Amino acid sequence: MPSIAKPKPTCVECGAVVSKAAKRCQKCWDGRRGVPLRRAKALALESLHEPLQSFEAAYKRWDKAIGKMHDRYKGPPKKPKGRERFVVIPDIHAPFHREEQLAHICAVEGPKATKAILLGDVADAYSFSTFTKYERVPFADEWAAVELVLQSVSEAFHEVEIIVGNHDERLEKRVRERLTEDMVDAVRYLTGGTLNPLVALAKRYPNVSIAKHETQDGATVDWFTTEGDCWLGHPQSFSRVAGSALRRVEDYISDYEAALNLQRYRLVIIGHTHQLSAIPYRSGQLLVEGGSICRTQGYQLSPRLGGRPQKNAYVWFEQDAGKTDLNSFGWHWFDVA
Repeated sequence: MPSIAKPKPTCVECGAVVSKAAKRCQKCWDGRRGVPLRRAKALALESLHEPLQSFEAAYKRWDKAIGKMHDRYKGPPKKPKGRERFVVIPDIHAPFHREEQLAHICAVEGPKATKAILLGDVADAYSFSTFTKYERVPFADEWAAVELVLQSVSEAFHEVEIIVGNHDERLEKRVRERLTEDMVDAVRYLTGGTLNPLVALAKRYPNVSIAKHETQDGATVDWFTTEGDCWLGHPQSFSRVAGSALRRVEDYISDYEAALNLQRYRLVIIGHTHQLSAIPYRSGQLLVEGGSICRTQGYQLSPRLGGRPQKNAYVWFEQDAGKTDLNSFGWHWFDVA
């Protein structure tokens, strides 16, 4: 005797049994556009790599770059024994930095360096730029990468000092341009006294400090620092002529010896130019451009010709009781490695 029950609903595509309200089974529903939706979503997430969407996304990218997983912030390592060794990490420009190069510096130099000096422009601050923009980089995404950079170097090096570059100052410039003095004071009150996000972020890490050179009048300067007889800075000077920016900086140091409470330095290292050079100068003095570890920017590829191709590199030097051993100076040039 035939059943009087209603037949179960089936998929209009393949005939498989489905729920009462459904017209297609899950398999046919996912594949209705030719590519399963779940797979499409997975592919979309894999391709979403620039800009980084969050600190978590940045953290996964970093783990992939260094080739290992580790716990969250572990704190600074112990101070290495032996001679004072300084590693200079130039112009990172996060989130446009080359992660594999920063990972190399942390892995190779971290265990033997006394201190890492970040030579300015740790952050690109692309979202605050007034220049023509070539891509969309929201501040939240950019700052996730900057935070990860600072956490990584804090974990890798016993001590870290940050020189403030012109890109790091972009937000402060925009705030001062657009707000009244009272509004600026209110913002500083809310942020604990700073208009620079990088300065605020550095306070989270016990071994990270911002450069503060004190002049003879008691003012402080954050765009350069000194280590014994070595001067390191991020001057806003550039020239197409190789070595010209270095000579201008050396002249500046000589002219402002008294006003800025400076002295004669055996080693002078500058950032900002993204160039790599070492010039023996005067008697027993070495002038150095420290390179960069960031990608070539969009404006450098425009038909408006200018500048010179940047060099991806970092430098190091060693000291005994504040005196630099110029023969200990060295560099690693990633472009030719």
